[in-house]
Amino acid sequence: ILELAGLSLKPNQHIDGVSLMPLLKGDRIADRDLFWHYPHYGNQGGEPSSIIRSGNFKLIYYHEDGRNELYDLSKDVSERTDLTKSNPRKVKVLRAKLDQWLKETGARIPIRDVRFNAELKQRQIKNASEGQLEGLEKRAANYLKDTFVPNKDWWSSLVPKD
Repeated sequence: ILELAGLSLKPNQHIDGVSLMPLLKGDRIADRDLFWHYPHYGNQGGEPSSIIRSGNFKLIYYHEDGRNELYDLSKDVSERTDLTKSNPRKVKVLRAKLDQWLKETGARIPIRDVRFNAELKQRQIKNASEGQLEGLEKRAANYLKDTFVPNKDWWSSLVPKD
């Protein structure tokens, strides 16, 4: 975006990234690994994790309990088949890349919550997958309908008069 705006780069402020200018001109940019770092809980079920997408593979590392999940997105876009047990070598390679990126970027790593209860977590996951998720999906689908009208106080939104 800086390049697009004609502004100088600020190397002390850049952690990673590439210019999108070639894409805007119809060219390509080199494929590269993509990283996410989500070091906190989310209000929609997210938990502290760091992620790498490398080619077709996506590795998710969960900070709370140290587990990894590995998916081949070319065959499993819905991320339903965890390949960590069948492909430990890929897990090792991607974890090394992810750990290196976290180190290089100075990412803040969450510390383990001593109050974490694995049994309670499993109950929460079961509850979410047995109805709560389905209900949220149905509600979200309604937002996309032409007939959807938000509540008067929905996200403090205003309904346009057009």
